Amino acid sequence: MKRKLASFAVFATLVACGDDSESKPCKVDDPRTCSKGLVCEPVVGEADPACFRPVEIRGSVIDLRTEVAIAAARVNAEEASGRPIGDVAETGIGGTYAIRIPSTRQDGSGAPVGQTITLRAAARDYVPFPSGFRVALPLDTAQATEAADGAWVVAGGPAVIGLEPLPSDRVGLASISGTVGLPSDGSLGFGTMVVAERASGGETITGRVNQRGEFVLFNVPPGSYTVQAYRRGVNYVAAGVAVERADVKGVRLDVAETGTATLAGSVSIVAGNGATSVVMVLESTFDETLARGILVPGLRAPEPGLAPNIKGDFRIDGIPDGRYVILAAFENDGLVRDPDPDISGTQIQHIVVSGGVTSASPKFKVTSAVRMVGPGAGETVEAVTGQPTFRWQAYSSAKRYDVELFDNFGTRLWIKSVTTTNAAYDGAVALEPGFPYQWRLTAFGNAGNPISMTEDLRGVFEIAP
Repeated sequence: MKRKLASFAVFATLVACGDDSESKPCKVDDPRTCSKGLVCEPVVGEADPACFRPVEIRGSVIDLRTEVAIAAARVNAEEASGRPIGDVAETGIGGTYAIRIPSTRQDGSGAPVGQTITLRAAARDYVPFPSGFRVALPLDTAQATEAADGAWVVAGGPAVIGLEPLPSDRVGLASISGTVGLPSDGSLGFGTMVVAERASGGETITGRVNQRGEFVLFNVPPGSYTVQAYRRGVNYVAAGVAVERADVKGVRLDVAETGTATLAGSVSIVAGNGATSVVMVLESTFDETLARGILVPGLRAPEPGLAPNIKGDFRIDGIPDGRYVILAAFENDGLVRDPDPDISGTQIQHIVVSGGVTSASPKFKVTSAVRMVGPGAGETVEAVTGQPTFRWQAYSSAKRYDVELFDNFGTRLWIKSVTTTNAAYDGAVALEPGFPYQWRLTAFGNAGNPISMTEDLRGVFEIAP
């Protein structure tokens, strides 16, 4: 009976693709080849795709403090590597949104093959998410269930996004909106990041482009800005924009004729095992204290979607003109950039790309990370009851450890030096329930030089209400 039901499910989806579906299967890139409400997607083990109800992430955006719904927020989904997937959604009056996630189906039932997805959100008068070290928790589309309308839906948990209100002196600022030219290969707009950089420095606003090439940048203070688009394999012509109190609309960023660049470099693992990755961050978004910034979609070695595998030479193609920070061992892979400033290859590397040429070929030295015990040793935000005590495993040759605590804006709240493998928080700043904090640790050797540290994306926790 199960075999017959499965066969019927395949037949039903194929029939929905059109009047002549058996001789003309649907086309993945042409939604017109499926009936209304269905999408054409590949099936594991099948030569031809078929029509199915969509896979969607359905959630809401709320005020982190009051839990009131936020309308007109923009939400987009990304793969674990940071590559955008699906379109940009805008929340309705009730703060709800739905994003279709293109998927491969397990079989004729339509159940999706799992993908790890994270979400980004931005809205007027709110701090964008993620930002600082407030990380986006992963969603697994393999957990999708059939909703009443037949769609395969992932909901709840990380699909409910809380945004932190901006300080009162930054409420009511203008926005910049417009469009970018679409690449000549016919690809859609998503995958493009738009950035407004204030000419006098000190202010950078970022946003994502939807499938139609439209973008909105929220919360832009008055000033003169350069607005530029970044997309792997494409250069754009920047636009100058003057912002006062009113929203600026109709900004147009066209594709430039200049070619993109290739970055070649190398990574040396001086201690520890495994492999790592290399990513490119836009320099104007880089926070020196937190040692992180906004990753440009697709600018990664190995290719987005692949697990870290760099043990020597690496290469990143399709880099548009701009100023970048290159980060090795940034992802959670058990390795970190060697922090010893007296050793070459341990410094954070900055490069300029102009006219399709890179200014340097970076070389990195990475080492094994100090392993956390907790809180926040995993890849989720851990809830802590009461004042936290930070714990870690002893690191070989370490004689001292410096433990630091930061808030989400990158402000260091506390530092303590210890010779043990734990430290209780005893700072003067009271930690607020419901808001994220990150602790970091640096290990020092016999000569007082730093020899390792904890990983960049770990150590995030919040105080339970």
